[in-house]
Amino acid sequence: MRNFKKEILQSGITLITEKKSHFNSVSIGLWVKTGSAHESAGFNGISHFIEHLLFKGTKNRTYRDINIEIDFMGGALNAFTGTELTCLYTKALYKNYDSAIDLLIDMMFNSIFPAGEIEKEKGVILQEISGVQDDPSDYSMELFHKDFYGNSTYAYPILGTADTINNFNREKILSYYHSHYNPRNMVISVAGNLEHDKIADSINRHMSKTVYDAGDKAVEKTIEASKVYGNFFHDRDLEQTHFLIGLDGICRTDEDFFTLEVLNTILGGSVSSKLFQEVRENKGLAYSIYSNVVFHKFDGYLYIYAGVSPNKFELSRKLIFSIIDDIVENNIKGKDIRNAKKHIYDGFLLSVESTGHIMNRNAINEIYEGGYVSEAHVLKKIDEVDEVAVKRVSRRLFENKEGRNLTVLGNIE
Repeated sequence: MRNFKKEILQSGITLITEKKSHFNSVSIGLWVKTGSAHESAGFNGISHFIEHLLFKGTKNRTYRDINIEIDFMGGALNAFTGTELTCLYTKALYKNYDSAIDLLIDMMFNSIFPAGEIEKEKGVILQEISGVQDDPSDYSMELFHKDFYGNSTYAYPILGTADTINNFNREKILSYYHSHYNPRNMVISVAGNLEHDKIADSINRHMSKTVYDAGDKAVEKTIEASKVYGNFFHDRDLEQTHFLIGLDGICRTDEDFFTLEVLNTILGGSVSSKLFQEVRENKGLAYSIYSNVVFHKFDGYLYIYAGVSPNKFELSRKLIFSIIDDIVENNIKGKDIRNAKKHIYDGFLLSVESTGHIMNRNAINEIYEGGYVSEAHVLKKIDEVDEVAVKRVSRRLFENKEGRNLTVLGNIE
């Protein structure tokens, strides 16, 4: 923990740093606690739209200046929007940390959102939406969220819809920006070869040159996470039938977090998993078959995805449910648990060789857990998972057959 530091800066931004002196690089992420789940129906997609516009010019830089500057530093600059978070991030050599911080702060707080760029970017994002709809695996996932979460804002697509995008204007964008993008609603996470005090001084200095609404506190919003259970069929003429099975999960801070990670690895989170081995290797029913867990602040879920021939859909569906039921009825053996734990354990150790991963993990832990979670703690929690815990969590998630969702896209035979 001696290499990790946390500080609330003059502006209200929470700064967290972790020093890894053996790296030549530094990864810097400016995180905003807003995403598609915080939007209202008429504003759906606006967080992602704002993310795009941050690259379109500031009071001090044109969009071309931004691109040239990051190239000159030999670094990388990108951003993403999620259900609950937005992040603007960069990776650069440590000697360029001040320039990188200057660039991120300028983009986040001095963007000018020019009307012409807003209209132009509508076309870009509409093409992005079309790309999702043209990709059956992506589109089936979007439909799954709508089916599973019903009227909850967790159902909203991150990109928005064609209708909401076309209705955005500069006034609407600025309204949402000023209500959500204040420093008290942000975390800056930095990892790599760094000195905390120098990073803090750099942020304070560059923030002093900006005009921002500090706000009294972070934007807090409890998201209603009610789910809808049932079978949902979406007809489309495709070579494959794409389907997702959704089951109730847990939120990020649940005590069963690490146990569920182990259970998911055994179920469908690796190539040695039960789903991959049985559905693909033994039966040859699918090329793509996997499971994954999603953890939100107030909710979570486990899902299974498969793409199969239409005439193999029913056989595949029954086989997947039989695998789930078998886990509950016959439990998971110690060897499977040990192998899954080693897969997660070793994968985690490999991931901490990346400053970007460390930066991301620390930010997410700060936002969801409210503090630092050490590498040693993570490894200890993985190691503590045993047969009793896996049995309990498998029953918690899988036993209620009424609490399941099925979303299907394609031809059904």
